[in-house]
Amino acid sequence: MPKKKKYTSEQLGNNFYKSGWMPGYDINPQTGMGELTHVGTDPNYQSKYDEILRDWGFDPKKYEIVGEVRASSWNTQLKGGQVETFFAFKGIVKHKSPGHDKYFQELFKQAKKKAPLKRKTLGGDTAFMFLMADWQLGKKDFGVENTIKRYDVALQDAVNRIKELRKSGVKIDEIYMVGLGDLTENCYGFYDSQPHNIELSLIEQYALARSLIMKTIDTFLPHADNLVLAGVPGNHGEMSRSGKGQVTTSRLDNSDTMHLDICGEIMEANPERYSKVAVNVATGFHQVLDIKGIKTGFSHGHMSGGGGNAEAKVENWWKGQMYGFLPAGECQILNTGHYHHFRAKQQGDRTWFQSPSLDKSIDFTARSGMWSHPGVLTYTINKKGWDNLRIL
Repeated sequence: MPKKKKYTSEQLGNNFYKSGWMPGYDINPQTGMGELTHVGTDPNYQSKYDEILRDWGFDPKKYEIVGEVRASSWNTQLKGGQVETFFAFKGIVKHKSPGHDKYFQELFKQAKKKAPLKRKTLGGDTAFMFLMADWQLGKKDFGVENTIKRYDVALQDAVNRIKELRKSGVKIDEIYMVGLGDLTENCYGFYDSQPHNIELSLIEQYALARSLIMKTIDTFLPHADNLVLAGVPGNHGEMSRSGKGQVTTSRLDNSDTMHLDICGEIMEANPERYSKVAVNVATGFHQVLDIKGIKTGFSHGHMSGGGGNAEAKVENWWKGQMYGFLPAGECQILNTGHYHHFRAKQQGDRTWFQSPSLDKSIDFTARSGMWSHPGVLTYTINKKGWDNLRIL
């Protein structure tokens, strides 16, 4: 761990630091993120972040200062009567690649060892959609082991479903594996009892999420000519959320999309095996993909605020996207997560699918009496639109 920098009595005389600006740092080793308070006499501290990081023992190649920086300055008298102006800032220190831990290295090694697949062209005109929504890995309600077992069943059912559809004449040549957010539970900041309702550390949650994503890819590899790994950020993926529910950097500083990007890096260890997998991760809150000529939208759903039930919130949000001439407003199909219960609604040529979750919420059921079966939403898309919907 970096050592604290000390300011000597020769520098400060008998003066104290301005209240609230004592130099120091507080970093969470699990997330690779924390707060740094730096005090010095150089007014050009903004151009010397790398130097400041090194002074505190952080390697600038691995760490960066991000987000809004709070700054202050004041005059103080040093020994000998000299008046000096001190400058201070509080900033967020963040590991540039927090997912590159020992678990990443292990998955990278495993991927490198896997044998390449013999590539054969299956042909077709239809995409199979497999939506990965609201796993919330680490949460006790359904339990981690039950979630993994349930997901394994869904993966095998998906393979059987693809074979079944092919026998019935559906020509599947592409598989889309789309993350709809909240793949991990996180550890604090979302509801009061959350720290008491988790059974995996954040690092363990992240490692498990990446492992399941790679298992999904390996499961589907032999069953289509092309695979696409895509996805959007969810609220539980917000990496810089504080205990008060505040976000210190950006809501897009998100583990849900980080996992997908990292799995893309893992596949680079064995390009011969994973050559037919494309990675397309959202850079904003929402994502629009052209799938077989059909504009298809994906959004976690946490940005659809306002009154009413889940259906009203999403519908009003979608109307707003249309009103603002935004990409999601042009979609013929919209997929969301966040609300956990399966829903489907058609309006003319537009269809909204609300994906079920792999998670159960005891608290929600106790308050509302409502509950849903954990599952994975699947369906197909071709030039005619969607078809063959089934929850696995």
